[in-house]
Amino acid sequence: MKSELAPKFAFWFLWWAVIVLVGIYTEGDLPGRLRWLTVPLGLLMMAYGLLLNAIAGRTLKKYGHFDIRKGIRKPERLVTVGIYSCMRHPAQFGSIFFGWGLALLTSNIYAILLAGWYSFSALYFILAVEERETLREFGEDYCRFLTGRPPFNPSIGCLRAGIKALRNGPAPPRG
Repeated sequence: MKSELAPKFAFWFLWWAVIVLVGIYTEGDLPGRLRWLTVPLGLLMMAYGLLLNAIAGRTLKKYGHFDIRKGIRKPERLVTVGIYSCMRHPAQFGSIFFGWGLALLTSNIYAILLAGWYSFSALYFILAVEERETLREFGEDYCRFLTGRPPFNPSIGCLRAGIKALRNGPAPPRG
């Protein structure tokens, strides 16, 4: 199962590396006044993205696997609690936020535009490819899960539900 996830991890890491390299090595720096806005916003988006990823990963590990000692792999059961009670793809959403944060941190217009293009591509991949794979794997359960929550939700309530499920057990499902 690890080999199935390797290309997906590689996509995100390459995306982030390319954004940083474009930001460093192209002549597209934003004016100094805008940097006062883009740098703190970039740091905030990176922190939010990392938090989403951490909560989603720990939730999958706690509720999605029969044996948690086997390392990173696809979940063996559908997770519908915690952060997954209010969105379907929190880890990928977090990765998109992290990429935007990196682009804003560089304060480079080309890196920011590239982050927009990558985000669009990632959203398409998640909704067109990942959802189909998950539907094949979990069938009717995932079909019901699809209708009960949006693919992405930036609400702070989702973070709270995720943290609560990790601390106290499952959060009540949200519709």
